[in-house]
Amino acid sequence: MEGIVDKGTNNYSQTLSIRHASPSKIPWRSLGQYKYRILEDGSQTQYRLCVIESLIPPNSDGPVFHFHEMHDEGFYVTKGKVRFHSPGRGHLDAGPGDFVTVPIRLPHKFSNPFDEDAVFINTITPGFFVRYFEYLEEMIGEGTTLTPEVNMAALKRFATVPLTDEMIKQFEEVHKKS
Repeated sequence: MEGIVDKGTNNYSQTLSIRHASPSKIPWRSLGQYKYRILEDGSQTQYRLCVIESLIPPNSDGPVFHFHEMHDEGFYVTKGKVRFHSPGRGHLDAGPGDFVTVPIRLPHKFSNPFDEDAVFINTITPGFFVRYFEYLEEMIGEGTTLTPEVNMAALKRFATVPLTDEMIKQFEEVHKKS
């Protein structure tokens, strides 16, 4: 019947609220040389979405090449420049106001080879990948460098495939032929 809200929807809506996150009031957390803060941990969306703000210091290599089996990512750059890489596809430099989308199974990584901090907002759907950041923080915390080995071990726990050098070469070869 038009104009009538069913009882189930009405009851469920009573459990929801609009959530406001003010980044200036959320302290940065450390992942070795990188910083992050959770703006939405997925608890408001039944883990359909999480939102992370990340800071990559100048001249930083970023995570290892990887692809996600179960989630898409969006990156909105707010400060500095972030370089996005995908084997065989070259790189893309994104600056303030640019939005980059990385779909499921696209091999990628990002870095900051530039001379100033880079900050971006990262959307992740579904949002369970937020636990990756918390797990890495437990593993390394502040004052320890995030190494490729630690990064690869953590990624494997969260439906993500870190790429070996051989896998990267395979992706590069595929794109040479196309």
